[in-house]
Amino acid sequence: MAGGTAVAAAGLPVEQAAASAQQTTDHAKKAAPRGEWLAGETHAHDDHSSDGSLPRQTSKQALPGNLPVSDQIAEAERMGLDFLPLTDHRTYDQHWDPQWRSSKLILLPGEEANGSPHATVLGAVDTIVDGANPPGSPAFRHVQQSIWDAHAQDASWGTAHPDDGEYTREAGPNENASAQGVNTVEVWNVASDPDAEIDYAENRWNKGFRFGAVAASDCHFREVWGKASPGQPTTWVFAAERSVRGILDALRAGRTVVSATPQGAFVTIEADVDGDGVFEAVGGDEVIVRDRRLPKKARLRVRIRGGVGTKVHVYASPGRAAGPLATFTPASADQTYLVPFTLDGAHNWFRAEVRAPGDPSGVDADPTLPDQLRAATSPVFVSLNAPAVPAPEIALPPAETRDDHAALALGDTGRFAGFADVAGQGSVAHVVAQVHRDHRTSVVYRRVEPHGNAQHTIELSAGSPTASSPKIAASGDDVWVVWQDSRGQERPHRSQIFLRHSRNGGHSFEPAVRLTDTQGRAIHPAVAVLDGRHAVVAWADNDGGAFDVYAQVIGVDQAPVNLSAPGKAVSAGTATDARSPRHPASLFPAIAAAKDGGLVVTWQDNRFDPDPLWTGHTPPAGQPAGGGTDPDNWQIVASVRPAREKSWSAPVQVSAATDAADRHPGIAVDRDGTVVIMWETKRLQSSGANLSLRASRSFDGGRTWSASEPVGLNPAAMSQRPSLSRDSDGSVRAVWYDTRSADWRWKVFTSRLDRATGWTAPAQLSTLANGAFPSAADGFVVFTSDRGATRTQRDGTQQIFLLRL
Repeated sequence: MAGGTAVAAAGLPVEQAAASAQQTTDHAKKAAPRGEWLAGETHAHDDHSSDGSLPRQTSKQALPGNLPVSDQIAEAERMGLDFLPLTDHRTYDQHWDPQWRSSKLILLPGEEANGSPHATVLGAVDTIVDGANPPGSPAFRHVQQSIWDAHAQDASWGTAHPDDGEYTREAGPNENASAQGVNTVEVWNVASDPDAEIDYAENRWNKGFRFGAVAASDCHFREVWGKASPGQPTTWVFAAERSVRGILDALRAGRTVVSATPQGAFVTIEADVDGDGVFEAVGGDEVIVRDRRLPKKARLRVRIRGGVGTKVHVYASPGRAAGPLATFTPASADQTYLVPFTLDGAHNWFRAEVRAPGDPSGVDADPTLPDQLRAATSPVFVSLNAPAVPAPEIALPPAETRDDHAALALGDTGRFAGFADVAGQGSVAHVVAQVHRDHRTSVVYRRVEPHGNAQHTIELSAGSPTASSPKIAASGDDVWVVWQDSRGQERPHRSQIFLRHSRNGGHSFEPAVRLTDTQGRAIHPAVAVLDGRHAVVAWADNDGGAFDVYAQVIGVDQAPVNLSAPGKAVSAGTATDARSPRHPASLFPAIAAAKDGGLVVTWQDNRFDPDPLWTGHTPPAGQPAGGGTDPDNWQIVASVRPAREKSWSAPVQVSAATDAADRHPGIAVDRDGTVVIMWETKRLQSSGANLSLRASRSFDGGRTWSASEPVGLNPAAMSQRPSLSRDSDGSVRAVWYDTRSADWRWKVFTSRLDRATGWTAPAQLSTLANGAFPSAADGFVVFTSDRGATRTQRDGTQQIFLLRL
């Protein structure tokens, strides 16, 4: 055959296409997928991992580091990548580093989560919870709960190096392989054995699991740049938009291929299943057919660029054990082949793989293999009548079926709505949420009348694709909504805080007002109402390097006030130690206003940690290292603005615990003026430690605080993200989500503070499927739930539900 040789199996001739993959004539009802291939990395480190550089790893973390965030980003830029997450071990601290910035790359939020097995989580808003399994539970229970937690944020969950956590060739899949909802699996981690990882992926695909294939440099060392830089190997995503959301959506859809480098052999696979000439599916897609007998013109289209000297193998399920469906040897720089195919069963998949002689494809790869991995695609999945259902070795427990009578407040089937907030006025609930649609992120408001009737849905961030993290407050007919938004600017990320005000109960809103003009990132807004007339807004901003918390009374203060800077020590560090800079972070503020006009803002702060933002600790000379990847000593602090004053107090410690990481505070004031703060806490252990809740009270407006006490404690459960509000009787109510339910799913729970007897026993509010990220106000509770999903995998349905207490 001109232009290269081809060998086909089962009597199916391989055809060389006359046109390139981009020259398809669209003459059918279905259009070819729209997008572009973006090159990136999914798994790389820096010195925010305790072992994130060579000096640290070889000294058992006793020496200084030599891999700062800026250097790893610069190397990814030099490699020509389009996107990069820094997935440091069990921490999110790298994102609070002022060096987390690029004008060339799209930086994705990322973390290498969980203690065992490891996973790459991309797109979450903070570190993913990894708790301890209750006695007698299967090993993957905590993994499954972490996956659900990630999906409640529309993040992508990826299995990292499965040959070290889920699978061995000798024993096959272990219990961890039963986790459902995984979006990607590393089939080429250069620090492992890619062939074992491919074996694992094929094993799971044959069991009905559906996910995409990704690659990982797993780069810890600048000393290996050029051989294992970020992007060596490369993960390519077929993204509909060149944006964080577009890339995450492509990863979650499995629209990926892998190559040795951004310039290496690049292979793609598409499918024209109905034989109409339109290739309607790309690698990662699922196609459902009604007849096992495909049209004679059904074809796979495999395109290889830069493949001279390689062999391209096309595999059909069950995979490599059955031999290739077709093999061809490209002889030119860009060739496309058409491969006829048939279906052998109810569920089928087809993928392409590129092999060539040379250096081993991974540290643990078999060096005697004559052909090493050089590129691969995710499969095109084709099923008869219905999508594949995972057949794990250990099934999930049946989901609870008892109805909680929560009403759908916002969100569509198949799409994401999350991070909701609520304010109430009488029987009307004002709801805001972050909505993902068409690879864009927006803030949407909905007014919900009694009996669940929704009226006046408004996209408050209209025109922007990057709005997120909304919060809402109301008083009478006044409604205020705040959110963060980079207005499409993601190179570099430069989000600002915006506010919109309604004076007629949410029926219409005035134009958005930008409250910040930062050259850094303004994030995590919060809002409350002072004296029934003025919105009070707080947020975190790293315009000055370290993240600080700012607050402003709108219409009263001429400018925001930095609440967290007093007493904070910041240092640029030294050139000889990448871990020497000190940028303590003040994050996730919450606000409460008292009846007398006083204000209290609380937040989490790691200024009390010996080396804030750096997991583990570098010991004094001659002493052993300690801390491993343990989290920082985050503490809860507060600042007070007394009634009729405009100055704020210096930060006051609320939690003051030196042996725990205290984060994500909520705050409310009861009828008598007692200020209550609640937060999640866990001991300083990176994984296998459950989160629980603690609360403290102030009887003098926030100046001093009582010793903290546990709330809703269940040692076998993980409890997180408390939200506080005041009930109609003036008592403080807490809502949160945790894992104490017998069906493993996250559920929303509540407890109320009785002034005489203390916190009541926790009561379960949500029952169906998972309930996460609750918020409460004025007798209403909203939360995110996947109860509308019909599959345990590849169903992104997350919607906002409303309960009236």
